[in-house]
Amino acid sequence: MIDRPARTGMLGPFWVVEDQGRAVLVAHAVPLDKAVPYGDRPTVEAGHFDVSSELARRGPRLLCAAGVPTAPVWSEIEGWPRGRVLYDNAARYFVIRAGRQLHRPAFVRLVTNHFRVAIADTTVLSGDHYRSVRRVPLPTPRDTKPV
Repeated sequence: MIDRPARTGMLGPFWVVEDQGRAVLVAHAVPLDKAVPYGDRPTVEAGHFDVSSELARRGPRLLCAAGVPTAPVWSEIEGWPRGRVLYDNAARYFVIRAGRQLHRPAFVRLVTNHFRVAIADTTVLSGDHYRSVRRVPLPTPRDTKPV
């Protein structure tokens, strides 16, 4: 095993939705040092349902003002491609568990940039429960610029 230093970055659930013809990330990102211990993989207690419910309660006006797409208000969030960023303490790398649609490099860049993790320190794995019925366009280079 390669001895890697501990990294900084964020963890949490996310979705990729289509907003005005573009792929946009909706996420609940928590700094790694604020995550809840859970074995070798720290976690974020909030799940997809909790986060989407909270966003929907805010309503479209507040979401728009915050620059967040309104998809959680008008759609079933489970229909969109989704996943979760985790961290493996033992191996010292980030794990993106996501539906297959999000395994393409442009989507991986969109997620890693938002969660402030290096692609080189990340592995992408499937999750059977992350199936989605909606398709979103590939992010453009403008969408995947580091934050």
